[in-house]
Amino acid sequence: MELLKHWTLGRIADACHGRLLQGDPRQAVSSIAVDSRRIAKGELFWVIEGANKDGNDFVPDALASGALGALVSREPRPPASAQGAIILVRRGLDALLALAQAHRALFSQVTVVGVTGSNGKTTTREMIAGVLSQSGPVTSSRGNFNNEVGCPLSILELSEKHRFAVWEMGARKKGDIEPLSLAGKPQIVVLTNIAPAHLATFGDEKTIFETKSEILRGLEPGGQVIYGKEDPWLSRLPALWPGCGYLSFGFEPGADVQGRIKSRSAKGTLLEIMYQEKFLGEAMIPMTALGPMKNALAAAACGLAAKVPVKKILQGLLKFTPVSLRGDRIDLSPALAEQFVAINDAYNANPASMEDSVIGFLAGAREGTRIVVLGEMRELGSREMELHYQTGASIARQAKGAGLINERVVFVVTGRFAAERLAMGLNQEFGKMGPKVIFATRGEALELIKRQLFLYPPPGAVLFKASRAEALEELISDLKREF
Repeated sequence: MELLKHWTLGRIADACHGRLLQGDPRQAVSSIAVDSRRIAKGELFWVIEGANKDGNDFVPDALASGALGALVSREPRPPASAQGAIILVRRGLDALLALAQAHRALFSQVTVVGVTGSNGKTTTREMIAGVLSQSGPVTSSRGNFNNEVGCPLSILELSEKHRFAVWEMGARKKGDIEPLSLAGKPQIVVLTNIAPAHLATFGDEKTIFETKSEILRGLEPGGQVIYGKEDPWLSRLPALWPGCGYLSFGFEPGADVQGRIKSRSAKGTLLEIMYQEKFLGEAMIPMTALGPMKNALAAAACGLAAKVPVKKILQGLLKFTPVSLRGDRIDLSPALAEQFVAINDAYNANPASMEDSVIGFLAGAREGTRIVVLGEMRELGSREMELHYQTGASIARQAKGAGLINERVVFVVTGRFAAERLAMGLNQEFGKMGPKVIFATRGEALELIKRQLFLYPPPGAVLFKASRAEALEELISDLKREF
């Protein structure tokens, strides 16, 4: 992680409320690393104390690999005076947040956007970055850098060349987001939605709402809050947090930034965008679910809040491509271009995102064979079985109501007991006249998908949706080898 020219050993020790035990306080630190296995010569190794591994144990390895020194929370024994600089702090993770906060303070001219929510954080982040990049250089979180380590590391990438920063802020428990927001000091915060996700650690949606709302703790005075108008939890924000500016987004009347689906096909959705009932323009989004369309509306609202011209907002949205494992479209056979495709939405899943992904897929790919491959939704706690059944039943109910089912639609459900409840919900709601719903092992699933794809002439499309631990993308790789 590059720090450019701003930091020396002495300044880092001061910013982190630590002590420089050895080393020259004037020594410049151009880069830090938190993984001793990937240390580069001249980097400062930063100790993180994890639940399973303590970074202090890997200081000798880092120094032996050429590290400039190490920031530690446990004084090395024996002393490492001959090996490198040592900064001693109380806790490495707290020190990282402190340095990130001090680094952010160097760039008050940068417009910072913080993004959180239960679903769509990464897609929204990428859309916002694309919109803002039309008006100036942007730095944004990389990959899944949205937690107590990744977010501070993202903040440390900020430099003089940037006009905007977009940082994703995630959580697994209450209290996780507040320190990230306080370090990032956003002028704009975006909350996508509140949904039953990670219930094993959160417990209920009220706690999820309270946790996501922590992003407002670091909001600069007079800052803007962008939120989903149709979300019953987020709609409470203006009353609970007066004094902020608010911009809402959604499809229902009353949203400041309102969307309307003009058309939808297997390749994507043509989205019309209005601001306070005035037509701004339209953008083709290469996804079919409703959730990503709301993400696009949130990005448009963010562009307006950041005073990006409307033409550039639309240009930014038009350039968006889905992030890997989050709805990206994969051609299963280059020799049969566009005839057989997979939609890889297997990065994560909860009831709301699974319903949205499946209904969007069925609505977009109305022609040809449509195979929906579903796996378990993890971390739902004591409601796991109930929510899997309810999700299956809800998908079936919506699909029937919208007329999205025919003889070329097949559901393949794979996984353990919770996945079986998902299949039961689908089956019971569809009834005897519904589509095939097959509960299968991983090995059986591959054969079933192949058989159904080749049962009819092309086109054929397959959606894969489950939690990350299910690794459904491996099925896509196996399927591609069959073509």
